[in-house]
Amino acid sequence: MNITIQVDEVSLSTVVADVLGIDEDGDTYTEGTQTVADLVADRIIERLVKDDQWPSLREQVLNIRKEEIRAAVRPTIDEALTKPIYKTNGYGERTGQETTLAELIADEARKQLAEPADRYRSEKGTVLQQAVRAEVKKAFETEIADAVKQARDLVTKELGGELTRQVTATVTAALAAK
Repeated sequence: MNITIQVDEVSLSTVVADVLGIDEDGDTYTEGTQTVADLVADRIIERLVKDDQWPSLREQVLNIRKEEIRAAVRPTIDEALTKPIYKTNGYGERTGQETTLAELIADEARKQLAEPADRYRSEKGTVLQQAVRAEVKKAFETEIADAVKQARDLVTKELGGELTRQVTATVTAALAAK
C-alpha cells in the first residue's frame, strides 16, 4: 500500500483553516477562513507582546500610523477647505454667493468670539473678553507674586541681622527670667 501526498504551492494567501463561530442558538457556523499570512501574523504578535520592548515599539507604530493617516488625509482636507461651495437653505437650495469652507469656519469662529459668555447676563462680556481678562489676570498675578518675593528678599537682607539680634535678646531675657 503506497500513500502519496501531493502539496501544491503554498503562499501567504493559502487557506489553511476555517474560522468557526457559534450563534445565539449554540449552532456553529463558518465565519471565515484563516490563511498562512494570518498564522504568521499571530506568531509575530505573540513574540512581540512578550518582548519587554513592546510598549515603546507599540507607541512608535501608533505614531507612524497617525502620521501616515495625516499624510493621506491632508490633501482631501486642503481641497475641502479651498474648494468653492454655496450656502443653502433647509431645502438644499442655493441662498448665497460662492464661498469656501475655510471662510465659513472663520466666520463661525468670529461669531463664537463675539457671542456673550452668558446669554442671560451681558455684563460678563463676550467669550473673547473673558479669555483676555483671564490671561491679563494671570499675568498680573505672576508679576505681583514676583514683586512681593523681591520685596521680601530685600526686607530680609536689610533687616535680617537686626531681627536676629532682637530674637536672640528676647530669648536670652526669657531664659534668664526663669
